Amino acid sequence: MKKFKSLMLAALASAALAAPSFADGHMTMTGEVILGMQYSAVTPDGGDTTTVQKTYIGDINAKLTNVVTENAKYAVEFLKDDEGAGKISFEMTGTATSGDNSITAFADISDITNNSGTGVGYGDVYVSGTNKTLSLKVGAFGVPEYYYNGMGYYRASAGLTSSNQFTDDSENLLILGNRGLELGIAAGAVDFKLNVPFFTAAPGSFYALTSTESTVGVCNGKITVDKANTTTTYDAAGTATTDTAYACSGSATASVATSVTGVRPAVSIDFGAGSVSAVAYSLNFAAQNGDDTVDKTDSGVQVQAKIVAGSATVGFGYTTQTKKNGATEVTPSVLNGSVKVGLGGGSNVGASFDVIGDGAETDEATATRFSASYDMPFFVEAVTLKLGVGTATQSSDDKTKAGAASGLEAEWVYNF
Repeated sequence: MKKFKSLMLAALASAALAAPSFADGHMTMTGEVILGMQYSAVTPDGGDTTTVQKTYIGDINAKLTNVVTENAKYAVEFLKDDEGAGKISFEMTGTATSGDNSITAFADISDITNNSGTGVGYGDVYVSGTNKTLSLKVGAFGVPEYYYNGMGYYRASAGLTSSNQFTDDSENLLILGNRGLELGIAAGAVDFKLNVPFFTAAPGSFYALTSTESTVGVCNGKITVDKANTTTTYDAAGTATTDTAYACSGSATASVATSVTGVRPAVSIDFGAGSVSAVAYSLNFAAQNGDDTVDKTDSGVQVQAKIVAGSATVGFGYTTQTKKNGATEVTPSVLNGSVKVGLGGGSNVGASFDVIGDGAETDEATATRFSASYDMPFFVEAVTLKLGVGTATQSSDDKTKAGAASGLEAEWVYNF
């Protein structure tokens, strides 16, 4: 495998360097290098303070894009972030136009050398048709994001324990692993998008239901669900195949392949001196094998606004969700506000706050966070120095969910 990866990298590098179009100016390169220094302190209620200091390497990305024709291009992207394994991805884009109508087909083949160890996968893959007013997209793609926290370069940790319910999908009300349809309508200053999720959640994934009938075992490294003496094995994509050699020791409540449907309307209105956006979503879940399952609901609403006055931008908003999984129901929420002021010469200063509630039915935790930020060109305009300080105070009747945190960070960002 290592030899294969080395050969693959060598072939990609040779192809990029040897491509005739590079000399002709058809190939471009963009990238990002992020380095930073951070200090943080966390003090649980009644406990000792833990301090951490580090100099870190952040996102390192490079993208080679080659325009083959006016209707086709491809790109090879090298990505490494500070949270996961590096990977190499291949993107291709095709377009076709007829009068006011146009079609764009995009595909991202992710991690083609399997550096993450999870296998070659897909990023965004979709076909989108548009005209002056309407658009329709089908496939796998992200949803519009409107959450605005100003500069917010350093935000102290609000989750002092793993009990914090404000999860990855919350600030922007994302649909994790979204696949389905999206209808868009553009009418002057109004931009409306209706996302219709329509996909399968594999057993054990974020949206998968828990069966009250089936049990699960692990046989030969496969996840196997046994119901009424019929054994079904699911691969990582949630596709079911029959396994005739079911011989597992032990069992537990099964997470089953789940059909996910729903709606997520989003609207943004730009009125020159600012903008207002609103998002709502509601998801429905159904076990594909017909099992009775524990109750699961997931919905949310968000409103965000920005006002521009001279060199200042003021933002504020509110987000709330309702999540139920069996007997556990939470209603996480966040109230956010910020101000950003341009100082001239490429420098900015800003401040922000947010008040987060984990929405637990008992012993709810509430965190209040403040941050102050400043950025400026670092010797040249291509490099930005970002400075931030922040504090957080978290309170709860459950002392394991209470305490305080603070910290500061300096980050150098080079975009080319």
